[in-house]
Amino acid sequence: MKTTRRNLLRYGGATAATLGTTGLAGCAGVLGATQAGTVKVSSARFPESILLSYMAIESLRANTDLTVLDETALGGTPMNFRAVNSGEVSMFWLYTGGGWTTIPPIKDRVIADPGKLYTAVKRQMKREHGLAFLRRAPFNNTYILIASSEWAKRTGVKTMSDFAKYVSNGNTGFGVVMGPQFQSRPDGWPGLVEHYGFADAASSLNVRNVGNSLTYQVIGRGGADVGVGFSTNPNIRKFDLATIDDDEGFFPAYNPAPLVNGEAIEANPEMRKPLNQIGPTLTTDKIMRLNGRVSLQNEDPQRVARDYLQSEGLL
Repeated sequence: MKTTRRNLLRYGGATAATLGTTGLAGCAGVLGATQAGTVKVSSARFPESILLSYMAIESLRANTDLTVLDETALGGTPMNFRAVNSGEVSMFWLYTGGGWTTIPPIKDRVIADPGKLYTAVKRQMKREHGLAFLRRAPFNNTYILIASSEWAKRTGVKTMSDFAKYVSNGNTGFGVVMGPQFQSRPDGWPGLVEHYGFADAASSLNVRNVGNSLTYQVIGRGGADVGVGFSTNPNIRKFDLATIDDDEGFFPAYNPAPLVNGEAIEANPEMRKPLNQIGPTLTTDKIMRLNGRVSLQNEDPQRVARDYLQSEGLL
């Protein structure tokens, strides 16, 4: 039986609400975040989030007279949200799926359409928190099942519905790898197999835990056939992996957009145009290439951000 994930989102939201009340250890000072002439830009600690925030920093420095302070790699989404909401920093890039499923008030429904999800999150941020949610990027960095190209070709599995049918038919003698958190969280593997109707058959699969960053390498080098990854990770291309389409939209879209403190944008309205210009230029192909420069080639994310903005005519 399919599930609407009402309880899954409720559990996930409750966890995030708890996390969101924790302290902001490591946040360097709070002065100037909402005053005229100064803005602070923060980010999560994974490469794509840092890269996006450096795009904001470089664009604001080049296109305004603002003093822009670097607070990248502050912490997870709850910590960054709390910092923006309290005015301790001015902005960070919030992903729509994360905003909808992890930030209170807790939501009971899933919005499959990316545009409608963005509109709902934007409305929520304004109404509940007084925050501005600016223009989003079209790329979607969400969870995705990945597989070796050879396995996908041999089995003919292209979608999650195909995968569910394949496993339900007794084909469970292949290796699956994923992070321990995804394997246990209700809106991860347990919810996915329930939604697609193969929870019983999935219990016979050989599932192993590996670090998120190692999943691609393990599959690419023959250590497993299927795993869970993120759709904009450059290792998908590096290891020539196939992706399995979430054809029923279990996972919400994760389109990033600048989330800005309301007082900060009122005090510094010149922020809006440079920030709004960035997101719409970022396709999946572009962000995977940029992520590759940072994660695979070890280039400085600030330089990569600057190069990209220059190539798009935004600096």
